[in-house]
Amino acid sequence: MAKYQSQNEDPRPLRQLSSKEVSAEQAYRRYQESWDLAHLSTAIDLYQQAVDDAAPANAGLLSDLGSHLSVYYDRVGDVNALERAIKAQREALKLASDASYRDHARCLHNLATSYQDRFMRNGDADDLERAIKMQQRAVEIIPDDHPSMPIYLDTLGLSQSLRYRRFGHLDDLEHAIRDQRRAFELSEGHPNESIRLNNLGWSLRIRFQRLGELSDLDLAISMQSRAVELTPPGHPDLASYLENLSFSQDLRYEHRGDLKDLEDAITGLDRALELTPDGYPAKVVRLNNLGTSLHKRFERLDEASDFERAIAMVRRAVELTSSDQPAAPERMGNLGALYYLRYRKFGNADDLEHAITMQSQALELLPDGHPDKPMWLKNLSHSLAVRFRLTKAKTDFNEAVSSFMTVTSQTLGPPITRINAADFLVKFMEEHPDYCTQETLLAAHSRTLDMIPELVWLGHNISRRFEESRRFGSLVTAAVRASVTAGALTQAIEWLEAGRSFMWSQILSLRTSADELRDHDPELARSLKRIHSQLQASIHTAPRVESASTSDDAIRISNPEADRHRMLVLEYEDVLKEARRRPGLEDFMRPMKLAAIVPPSVSLHGPVVFINVDQVRCDAIIFAADRSISIVALPELSLEKTEKLRSLWQSYLHQQHVRERAAVPRTQHRTANVSALRVLSYLWGWAMHPILDALGFAVVQQDGGRLPHVTWCPTGALTQLPLHAAGVYDQDSGPHVYDFVVSSYTPSLAALARSSKGMSQRSTSASGNSVLVVTQPDTPGLSPLPGALIEEQCLRDVFSATPDSLSVFAGAQALTSTNLADPMKSAFALYDGQLSLADLMGTTAETAELAFLSACQTAVGDETSPEESMHLAAGMLAAGFKGVVATMWSIRDDDAPFIVEAYYKKLLVLRANGSLSEGETGAAYTLHEATQQLRKKVGEQEFSRWAPFVHFGA
Repeated sequence: MAKYQSQNEDPRPLRQLSSKEVSAEQAYRRYQESWDLAHLSTAIDLYQQAVDDAAPANAGLLSDLGSHLSVYYDRVGDVNALERAIKAQREALKLASDASYRDHARCLHNLATSYQDRFMRNGDADDLERAIKMQQRAVEIIPDDHPSMPIYLDTLGLSQSLRYRRFGHLDDLEHAIRDQRRAFELSEGHPNESIRLNNLGWSLRIRFQRLGELSDLDLAISMQSRAVELTPPGHPDLASYLENLSFSQDLRYEHRGDLKDLEDAITGLDRALELTPDGYPAKVVRLNNLGTSLHKRFERLDEASDFERAIAMVRRAVELTSSDQPAAPERMGNLGALYYLRYRKFGNADDLEHAITMQSQALELLPDGHPDKPMWLKNLSHSLAVRFRLTKAKTDFNEAVSSFMTVTSQTLGPPITRINAADFLVKFMEEHPDYCTQETLLAAHSRTLDMIPELVWLGHNISRRFEESRRFGSLVTAAVRASVTAGALTQAIEWLEAGRSFMWSQILSLRTSADELRDHDPELARSLKRIHSQLQASIHTAPRVESASTSDDAIRISNPEADRHRMLVLEYEDVLKEARRRPGLEDFMRPMKLAAIVPPSVSLHGPVVFINVDQVRCDAIIFAADRSISIVALPELSLEKTEKLRSLWQSYLHQQHVRERAAVPRTQHRTANVSALRVLSYLWGWAMHPILDALGFAVVQQDGGRLPHVTWCPTGALTQLPLHAAGVYDQDSGPHVYDFVVSSYTPSLAALARSSKGMSQRSTSASGNSVLVVTQPDTPGLSPLPGALIEEQCLRDVFSATPDSLSVFAGAQALTSTNLADPMKSAFALYDGQLSLADLMGTTAETAELAFLSACQTAVGDETSPEESMHLAAGMLAAGFKGVVATMWSIRDDDAPFIVEAYYKKLLVLRANGSLSEGETGAAYTLHEATQQLRKKVGEQEFSRWAPFVHFGA
């Protein structure tokens, strides 16, 4: 628990003191020197006598009496002292209403602190609301440079943190940290600096528990460690500071697994417990916390003595806690967890029943809307699931499922708690299919996907969101697999869309028009437009807090940009909630249904083929141009096989020295590379041939007509393999994908629809022609690329030869640097700096049409999160380009000019003769022909040279 400062820290107003007041202050100073409660009791008695003697009643005197009674309550937990304090401070506030702002603010602050105490004792939210209103008023009425400002800000921040812990509204926590940080900055070097360090550290730790930013936890530990260092032995607050530091160290052990953190936590809690006299309320808190840490050490080291101490301490804490105290649910839940652990260790069914009983009682005592409910409910759900595995009773199964479903329906608390519960629930139901229906299973999957926006929260910086996106790829493919099994094919595509390229969807949602909302509420629409604009400016710039070299440096680290960004996102979420309360806008800016993703007005020029790679089964989902949906089972394909194929292909590329494009000549390798032949042959047999056969495309056209067009949208490891090059190359006239179809790719169906729609609109509204060519043979810090000048000359020749036949498009040739460790840092390496993928997220180029990225690996993202399509080609589509030609790996310097010249010559011919349909760029067919020419030139088994070129979009 955080520690509020002694109310006597607040400078006293100047007034004439009676002899008893003087004696009371002397007694209190003796208490501060010795921390002997007898001196505090003497001070209180003398203040009470002074109040009784005063005529008329004096606000300052009453407030002082209340302050000292509150200090006494804080030390020994005497509820009568707290009620006496509140009574005296209420009377003081009435008398101070006409007094100076200093007296009034001081009375407000003191009474608010006592209300805060009573809330922590009884859990009455009305007391907390009273405290916050009074604390806010106290801050408002004193000047910024008033010496009491740090105290008032700190206690206000503590109350806001407490309100977050009760109701789970993140804006309370953000405001708390803002105010406590300001209080700390105003208190550096002050004797009470340790209080500010402790309290701000407490709030930062709470934010870590909600948002998972380890930098918050590290900073909390630095601050709380410093608070302990600044506190002399014998100080009554030392035990509280040790307890808070230990709690944070315990939490860091949970997330990093460093046993030293846990050992430090236990040592600190042992010391805090020794410093706490019997009978003090804090004794119970520290018994509970030490028991919890010993529980964790038992799980790690399996020392029986740790477990025995743990269960004895937590059981004692429960015995000493009345059921009406706010802490009762937590302590009962902890005891239930220990019984559950003992059952798992020794198999005594009575322990499991005790666990379920304690966990159920804890939940009954927890107030409605409490943010801790998901955590305790999840623990109970696991116990119920274990009981079902013992009994195999349908009622036990239903009870466990119902409990887990309740967890997933919660809206408060850390999202990782709820999404983990949903993931477990899905696996639990799939393990026991005879006990549940497909409808119930799909409902569980739906709950899982609904929580993805909370996990990949817009308030996180880009790198953090990318890290979080890695968690849920398998959840999406599992949900799609379940919907395919159930025959819910529309749902399957909608879930693929909801879970793919999620970060790009977030970016694009900020460009959504507010017209629909404007018709219902013009003022709210203006607010949304303003927030959209601000978020687009900040979404890719909110920085991560870096680790400091020393604890003192860490304490002074602040990240105002990130703080502002989070507050802006919270405001954005409030506006969306308000909009969705309007009739007809219940689904405003929620994930779209399939009919809205691809409306009838959008032209598709061939089927879109999703390939879902899942642990259980793999399928192709074909979305045809006429909007029909069909399934092709791929029984020969598996998750394990696709990962093996990716590994083999990457080994082949490494052998070919194609990881970086440069002017250095490459070592020649034998063309018939065994690894590449195997990969492409297996891709053909396991996936591509069954799909093309189902489409009716697996027959070579004899009349030389136009090949059909297929857009591939793979998942998993397939995103990093050249599906368009699959085929049998070690046989004469063996089949190849390019014999039957023209291939394109798309990060998502929505991205393709957006590109096609943009082309249709552009064809009717464009009024000018423009081409941008960026060529850099010499970029500072990178290898020279002399071939770039040849590419530029080829383009000049092509465009100058046919100036009248040039249709409207924008093209770009650019060099890139690819960062596989952090895809957000992948960038166009321009002469005066880098244009990174993160920068593209804040870029809009709606009038742009085509981009040609003749550089290294611009069409493949991070292998640990393939569904996110974190590569430059996807970034160009999101920025507004309708079609992008990119490369899956680095190309040879002499191949780029050849492809560029062939591509643009063919493109200009297609544009000139009007053979393109509405919504087409022509890029897919022209690239198909250009790579065909290169293949004839270099040989079809030179895969590293002709296969990297791919087309994305329309």
